[in-house]
Amino acid sequence: MNTQFGNSKAHDIVSIAVVAALYIIISIILAPLSFGIGLRISEGLNFLALYNRRHIYGLTLGVFFSNYFAYGALDMLIGSLSTLVFVTLGCWLADFIVNRIDYYQSLPFDSMLLKYLILSIVFSLSMFTIAGMVFFLDASQAFWPLYINMAVIEMLSMVLGGMLIYPISKRIDLTK
Repeated sequence: MNTQFGNSKAHDIVSIAVVAALYIIISIILAPLSFGIGLRISEGLNFLALYNRRHIYGLTLGVFFSNYFAYGALDMLIGSLSTLVFVTLGCWLADFIVNRIDYYQSLPFDSMLLKYLILSIVFSLSMFTIAGMVFFLDASQAFWPLYINMAVIEMLSMVLGGMLIYPISKRIDLTK
């Protein structure tokens, strides 16, 4: 039996809960940005999943509860499922690409920055799920301008969030 707290199920559950709570708190504190124009600095927490996959569950829960304040139950379901799928896909793709590049040549910069970029692109492109939901709920908006707007705002959210998470990762071991 493992008695070290850092590797226990309790530690995993607490970490998941902390990430979910942080996502919710940041989204609510910055509500005019988060729910107004859709600029969620809390999306930067998606990068935590690059350090430890268990954070995907915390992010998914955080999105689930935060989205109650956006479009309600439908957004809770679609937004959280989108987060689960696309953060998982983005992390896998980032690892795959960086491992392939590292196999052939060493990167002249921190490979985590490339992973940040890949996850940001995947997650920004995934906004078709949210744009589709908004279009479904309010067909008065054209899909493509809505999608492009959401993808650009999501990229900005990820870049701003990454500018906070990356320096923190240099001081705190986010893999634990």
